[in-house]
Amino acid sequence: MNPNPPLHNTFSDLDAIHRIFEQQALERPGCPAVCCEGKILTYRELNEVSNRLAHYLKKLGVEQDTPVGLCFDRSLEMIIAILAVLKAGGAYVPVDLAYPRERLSFMLTDSRAPVLLTMESLAASLPEHGARTIHLDSHRATIGKESSENLPDEVKGANAAYIIYTSGSTGTPKGVTVTHHNTVRLFRATDAWFHFNSNDVWTLFHSYAFDFSVWEIWGALLFGGRLVVVPYLVSRSPSLFYDLLGQEGVTVLNQTPSAFRQLIWAEDSSQSKRPLKLRYVVFGGEALELQSLRPWFDRHGDETPQLVNMYGITETTVHVTYRVITKRDVENNLGSVIGVPIPDLQLYLLDEDLKPVPTEAPGEIFVGGEGVARGYLHRPELTESRFIADHISKKPGARLYRSGDLARFLNNGELEYLGRMDHQVKIRGFRIELGEIESALNKHQAVRESVVIAHETGIKGDKRLVAYLISKQKDKAPSISELREYLKEHIPEYMVPAVFLFLD
Repeated sequence: MNPNPPLHNTFSDLDAIHRIFEQQALERPGCPAVCCEGKILTYRELNEVSNRLAHYLKKLGVEQDTPVGLCFDRSLEMIIAILAVLKAGGAYVPVDLAYPRERLSFMLTDSRAPVLLTMESLAASLPEHGARTIHLDSHRATIGKESSENLPDEVKGANAAYIIYTSGSTGTPKGVTVTHHNTVRLFRATDAWFHFNSNDVWTLFHSYAFDFSVWEIWGALLFGGRLVVVPYLVSRSPSLFYDLLGQEGVTVLNQTPSAFRQLIWAEDSSQSKRPLKLRYVVFGGEALELQSLRPWFDRHGDETPQLVNMYGITETTVHVTYRVITKRDVENNLGSVIGVPIPDLQLYLLDEDLKPVPTEAPGEIFVGGEGVARGYLHRPELTESRFIADHISKKPGARLYRSGDLARFLNNGELEYLGRMDHQVKIRGFRIELGEIESALNKHQAVRESVVIAHETGIKGDKRLVAYLISKQKDKAPSISELREYLKEHIPEYMVPAVFLFLD
C-alpha cells in the first residue's frame, strides 16, 4: 500500500473535513497527530477523545450549521474541540482571549452560539454571554463516558465548518461563514503543487481566530502529518520559535512576511547548530517584499526549502494564488508577485464598471469558484454587496467576491499585487479596517475627531499604525497611555496604533 496516497484520489468521495481525518486515524492509528509542550496525541487518541466530546455536543443539541463558540489557549484541547464541533455537525467560532471583552461579547452574541467550549481556568476572562458553557477540564469525567466511536455520516460539504470574524469599517466585526467543501477543496486543488504527506511536520503558529490556522491545522491532519501547536510565548519570540523548528523537525512553515523577517534575524544570531528540515515556507496574510528574502537566499538558496507566496482572503478560504519565489526574482527586483490562481478558482481584474481591464492595467481583484464562502453571518445586505453574481462565467448560481484589492496582470500571465483600494490595511497578517479604529477613538469622551493611517517604518513592506487626533478641549487632551488603555478595551491589541499625534 502506498503510505502517502494523494489526497485527491484517496478521498475523492469525502467532502467533510473530519471524515478525511477519520480515514487517516484508521490508516495510521498509532502515529502522532498533534503535540504541544511535550504532550502528544496519536491519531487514534485524538479521534476517540474528539468523538466523545462530539457525542456530548449532540446531546446538547448541536447539529448541522450550529455555531459553537471556542475559547482556548494554544493547547491539545483546542484541537480536540475544533474536531469535535465538526464531527457533531457544528461550525466552530474561535474566540481569542487577546481580544477586548467588548469584542468577545459582540462575537458571542452575534454568532448566536448556544454552546461555548472552554476551560474552567479561562472562563473568568470571558464577558457575560447567553451560551451554555462546557469546561473540558471540569466536565472531563462526564464527557469521558460518551462513546469513542465515529458519529453517523450526516455532515455534508455544504455545511458550515467555521465562522471567523474580520475587522469592519463601521466598528462592527463581521463573521465569515466557510463550509467543509470550501476547505477540503483547497487541499485537493493545491495537492499537485505541494504533495503534502504523512512525513510532514507542521506548526500551528497563528491564532486559531486567524484563517491561516485553517491551512496549518488541516494541512497536517488531512494528510496524516504531525501538527506542533506553538505555545503563545514561543510564537512571540523569534529565537525560541527558530529553535523549535529544528527541535521538532518542521517541514512545512507558514508565515506572514513580517514574522518571517524576524525569523531571518533570529537565525542570523542563533547559537543553534541543529539543521532545519523545511521543505516549504508558505507566505500569506500580507504583501511580500521580495528584497527582505535576500539574507535567507544567501544562506539557504531557493530550492530547499522552497518559498511560496500565496495571496488569500478569508472570504475565499485562506488562499487564492500560488507563486514559487526564487533568488532570481530578488535579483530582478520584482514587485509583489502573487502568481496564478488556484486551479478551481477564477480570478478577474475588473474596472469600476465591472469590465475586465487590459494586461498591465490595474484592476480590482474579483474571485469566483469553489473557494467562495457562504457569506457574512446575519449580514444579508453586506453579503449581497460583496458577494455578487458572476456575470463573466454565466454559470448558474456562480458568485464573485469583490476583494477591494488592486492588482495587474503581467505579460507572462502572472499577477502583481498593488495594494488596497479602500480604508483597509494588513499589518502582521491581520486585516484591519482603519475606520474601525477611528470609530473606537471617536467614542472617547475627550476626542473630537481622528484619522488613522498606516505608515512605512523605514523597512520596505513593514508598516505601523499612526493616529492623528483633535481633542474636544485643547487644554485637556487625553494622555497617550490613557488612549492606549481605552482602545485595548474596545479593539484587539494588534489594532492599537503605535503612535498618537495631536493636531490643533
